[in-house]
Amino acid sequence: MTAPTAQRSTGIGLVHGWAMHGGLFDDLCAAWPDPDWYRLDLPGHGRRRDRAWPGPIDELLDAVLEGLPEGAWLAGWSLGGLIAMQAALREPQRFAGLVLIAATPSLVRRPHWPHAVEPAMLQAMALELAEHPDAVIQRFLALEMHGAVHAKSDLKRLRERALEHGRPSRAALLAGLQHLAATDLSARLGELDLPVAVIGGRRDRLVPWAALEAMAERLPRAEVIRIPGAAHAPFLTDPTAVASAMRRWMSSHE
Repeated sequence: MTAPTAQRSTGIGLVHGWAMHGGLFDDLCAAWPDPDWYRLDLPGHGRRRDRAWPGPIDELLDAVLEGLPEGAWLAGWSLGGLIAMQAALREPQRFAGLVLIAATPSLVRRPHWPHAVEPAMLQAMALELAEHPDAVIQRFLALEMHGAVHAKSDLKRLRERALEHGRPSRAALLAGLQHLAATDLSARLGELDLPVAVIGGRRDRLVPWAALEAMAERLPRAEVIRIPGAAHAPFLTDPTAVASAMRRWMSSHE
């Protein structure tokens, strides 16, 4: 696939997933260098490891969006996608649109939302965090790459990059799991009346393709974009494909 061609600078905020940091988007940003990219580390993660995870949702959103200009696009991966949805529900007029990468309105299975993981998985991770945080993170990294076409080499690269800034604080890791377990936006998707790109891969074992399709059906202005051969981190395994998809979609909504 050819690299995206140049276009005028566009501000795009990037919110990473659980236990990660904004540096994981480096390949995506390099594949499309034109926009002004804003890598938004979650509190307790990456370059914000010294910041506590706020309790109230409004304080969390304020912390995550710090430095992102008005009118920017907001892209979120996994947990970051869930937070991006919450930000758009609070201030829809602030963003040009949303890009949800391997994200879902509810990561855990509920009677009205079957396209998800069992709640017991997050519960087990939370219990083990107290004594074995590194083991929990390593297993989660493997799960993120499980199913990818080049899973072995992709997992090696992910492990090299995931802890570039050190392990996130245990408090932030636990708070992130609790946020994933407690948040259910499935009933509010119809309120997200702004352009939304839903990007993912059929090989994802954490956020199944059925979840992306079900979410898109409830969103007023959504487009589903499949990245061939991708699992849970398509921007890492095929950054050019994701960059090209984002550029085309954003151009169609300018």
